[in-house]
Amino acid sequence: MKLEVNNLNFSYGMKKVLNISDVSFESGNIYGIVGKNGAGKTTFFKSLTNIIVNYSGNVFIDGENVKQNPTILTSVGIVLDDMELYKHQSGLFNLQFFGGLRGNFDEQKALELAKELELADDINKKVSSYSLGMNKKLILLISIMNDAQILILDEPFRGLDAKSVEWFKDYLLELKKQGKMIFISSHIQEDIQSLSDRVLVLENGDFAGNFDLNKEDLNYIYQVEVNKVDEFIELLKTKEISGSKNKNMVKFSANEETYKELFNQAVASGIEFYQIKKMSEFTQMWGD
Repeated sequence: MKLEVNNLNFSYGMKKVLNISDVSFESGNIYGIVGKNGAGKTTFFKSLTNIIVNYSGNVFIDGENVKQNPTILTSVGIVLDDMELYKHQSGLFNLQFFGGLRGNFDEQKALELAKELELADDINKKVSSYSLGMNKKLILLISIMNDAQILILDEPFRGLDAKSVEWFKDYLLELKKQGKMIFISSHIQEDIQSLSDRVLVLENGDFAGNFDLNKEDLNYIYQVEVNKVDEFIELLKTKEISGSKNKNMVKFSANEETYKELFNQAVASGIEFYQIKKMSEFTQMWGD
């Protein structure tokens, strides 16, 4: 299964939220979508699923335009951080209702998953009596119970206890093995890093960065304190690497192999290293 986005534009009044030219996604991958608050992550998810339809551009699933043929969305499950349930109805009613909307509702499977999530004993109680964690478990259960081919999860672990988070992460990794396409947004770095194959950074309405976490030659951000800053900057230039300096500190980006070569050449030319800091470019998105 393939999902493609072409020239997706959306604004709230005069404020442009999305301005995505072209991006595509393939089955069998987990995609982390990250960005600052207000970057447009939830709006992007809503546009993929026709919750928002007054956008310009196109969203295709296996060549079918979702706006023109919304029935293709029966293959999509979505969890939004602000998703509302029928609070004065039971958990089971909500499972039956939302499962029925998408068709192919397997109540036995839903109840088995509820048991694994330790929600079965409360499934016949009104949702208004649920704790925040129980409410979130029910929402997650609704998203996975119909065997969706595409899962879209907006802050799925907020409010969950650690045991439930680990259960759900294992479940998502198993779904990936089955060939599902999964999107996840989270403000928790470990959630994204432990699950994602690729991470896309949404900034100013478009995807400004793209990290393949499966690559072995990922670049890292190095900050080194040396005794001969200008000489080290010149050495970086021989590798076509741009470095910035602040007093005796030099900051630059390189993969591990290139850094080792730089280090050996620097030491051989009399440059001394007093301090070395290293972080992945991905990690830097969460701040220094």
